[in-house]
Amino acid sequence: MSQQSNCKFFQGEAWACFFLRMWIGMRLMFAGLTKFLVKNEEGGWTFDTENAKYVMSNITSTMETNTAIPAWSLGPYATFLPWALLIVGASVMFGFFTRVSLFLAGAIVLSLSFGLMLLPDDTAAVERGVEMIVVGLALMTVKHNVGAVDNLIGLAFSKDEEEEV
Repeated sequence: MSQQSNCKFFQGEAWACFFLRMWIGMRLMFAGLTKFLVKNEEGGWTFDTENAKYVMSNITSTMETNTAIPAWSLGPYATFLPWALLIVGASVMFGFFTRVSLFLAGAIVLSLSFGLMLLPDDTAAVERGVEMIVVGLALMTVKHNVGAVDNLIGLAFSKDEEEEV
């Protein structure tokens, strides 16, 4: 009989979770980051919260004009969204509170889908649907999560086998 490795690191499900986590995290983080970045005179990029307000105001005006979403709800959502994308994206990538972070990622994508489905040309909602599938797959494989801060915290607080004797 061949002996299988008990190390989660070499299991396919572990790599599936890792790659799904990285993709979801990068997708969210970069979507948030692009709201803040503006090119400066030297040709570099600057993180500018005013640019995020400008970008989100354009999106908000499109939603106000083309959907029945109440205007009073769009302002707070537009303020919150870029930061949520950045924070949740980074949290998913690093594997910090992985299950909760993936749940929040799904909630963000679902909220974006809701708004996009109300637009006359809702083809972008289909893309969010694919992202929902990816988040669902990540949640299904999260029990095999490796390379995450969660695991490091677990290792730090786990008992050694010698201590139990």
